[in-house]
Amino acid sequence: MLNINTQVIEIPESMFRGWQQTVELIAGIMNLPAALIMRVHHNDVRIFSSNDAANAVSPLLSESKQLSCYCAQVIYNCTELVIEDAALDFSWALDENINADIMAYYGLPLTWPNDQAFGTLCVLDAQAREFTPQCKLLITRFQQSMIADLTILYEKAELLHANRKLQALLSKKSMALSLSNQALLHEQDSRSALESTLVYQQEYDALTGIANQLSLVNQMDDMLESVDDDNELAVIYLGIRNFKSINNSYGYAIGDKVLLEVSQRIHQQLTTEYLVARCWGDAFAIVVRDENVVEQVIDLIARLTHAFESVLTIGDFTITTQLCFGIALADSAADRGISLVEKAEAAMTANKDTGCHYNFFTDELSAVIGERHYLESHLAEALDKQEMSVHYQPMICVKTQRVLGAEALIRWRNPILGAVAPDRFINLAEQNGQILALGNFVLRTAMKQAAQWRHSFGDDFCIAVNISPVQLRDDNLVSRVAQLLAYYQLPGTALELEITEGVLLQDEKKVTKSLAGLQRLGVSISLDDFGTGYSSLSYLQKYSFDTLKIDRSFIMNSMECEQDKELARAIIAMAKKLNLLVVAEGVETSAQHEFIVDEGCDFGQGYLYGKPVPATMFTSQYLSRQAI
Repeated sequence: MLNINTQVIEIPESMFRGWQQTVELIAGIMNLPAALIMRVHHNDVRIFSSNDAANAVSPLLSESKQLSCYCAQVIYNCTELVIEDAALDFSWALDENINADIMAYYGLPLTWPNDQAFGTLCVLDAQAREFTPQCKLLITRFQQSMIADLTILYEKAELLHANRKLQALLSKKSMALSLSNQALLHEQDSRSALESTLVYQQEYDALTGIANQLSLVNQMDDMLESVDDDNELAVIYLGIRNFKSINNSYGYAIGDKVLLEVSQRIHQQLTTEYLVARCWGDAFAIVVRDENVVEQVIDLIARLTHAFESVLTIGDFTITTQLCFGIALADSAADRGISLVEKAEAAMTANKDTGCHYNFFTDELSAVIGERHYLESHLAEALDKQEMSVHYQPMICVKTQRVLGAEALIRWRNPILGAVAPDRFINLAEQNGQILALGNFVLRTAMKQAAQWRHSFGDDFCIAVNISPVQLRDDNLVSRVAQLLAYYQLPGTALELEITEGVLLQDEKKVTKSLAGLQRLGVSISLDDFGTGYSSLSYLQKYSFDTLKIDRSFIMNSMECEQDKELARAIIAMAKKLNLLVVAEGVETSAQHEFIVDEGCDFGQGYLYGKPVPATMFTSQYLSRQAI
């Protein structure tokens, strides 16, 4: 990185107006008297905003040493400063510059790419107030947008600096250097487009600063008009195979930083002839145009793969990324940009499932795209058309073989598709946002049925319902369960919610809060599929569970594999030491049943006791006979 004097970098008028709109928007949304950009300039801190903004907050800013002190601390520590009530903030009580004319302040640092301080983005109020997480997130997003602007200005200064050197050597260099200079100027012109805030928001990804999928597709449509044998075009769809694990293990904030680093490493391998965009999540698309496009694609994938062989260092974490690629080739000028992106995505998704490194889109994969769209279109109307139902699998007391409860399982039967297996539509529902509606349907239906069974066959009946990670992140889950318990006149003990390790890999604070709220209602919490996750033991230490369900693989293999039998035996013994109830899943034979009885397991579930069936069949096959 060149040694650029950031003090002399001028702020363009268009960017200045964009910033002014930003601070006015922040103040308006948060209902605050002032939102400001403060710039460090020639060893002092001064307001860098329009006269209108300065006049609007003049009662607070007139010769305010307090504001300068707050901003100076943000700049010095390069971290946020939150003061919600200055009168109660004892860390400033002895500072003679503090006179409490600003009662509430929240500021974030603004830095150049070379880590030199630019200033602060801050909001303030003459009255004490709370800065909610939503408020902080809003200001953080604007901070990221402004830092992206500063990056543009800094890189432009670098380009200008490099351009001066090139100009000094023009008389000695060949046409190749002249072309290089033109490329640098072209890059400068391309980046200058980012200076418009409106264009940035519409066409560029807010996190990484690169184009979004819509912008990429629009450019591709223009490029496809000239596709022929001498001007071929391809789309590379790049995904991070282990990105979900990164988010789950380190949190979404670290995940965002990983995406930023990935974006930068991709850019380092590209020249201006390539187009690149962030499509969604961990997905990026690169457009390659050349007369030998296949060779160019394979060469670029090799360079990208090599670039990501070294680990990413994010804060205190060392993170390894695993890339996979899908490639789609344009057949003719009649191709559309969005179609090529979807084809490349399908090829990449197939690679994620098979573990391959890269693959070209083929006609066979076209059926995969068609099936997904077809399935998604029917799924969107499945609840409204009453195609969804709930089946129930018995859970029995292993000692008495009495049915004491059931696990509720969703089933989908479509008049065209027939019976659709849950593993075909559950993941799709989680991706398109329908999982909340499906989860609420199962919860409501199962609790209604449990109320009827308890009324007819005894108050000891318990219904178990699986909860997805998306449902547990829903802030309304606890209140919704409480409402359903009250509506169907059920005690909390009539309901057991089953969660898997994937749920526990979410935000730890939110998970703890949700589980505690559910258990205060009397609802039992069961850790499902125990023994398959590498962190399962740590969850028993972090969270409070009532029941532990041994994964079916240990039980089903217990008679053939001595190691699985010993593991199942150890899990049961450990659970008993922790005063947890134990459910064995996947019991299919009498020998397996005798094994879990001998080991002191409490409950059993599996085809030996019964398969999932509709409520009417469950009543006649298990509950009515049992009541005789």
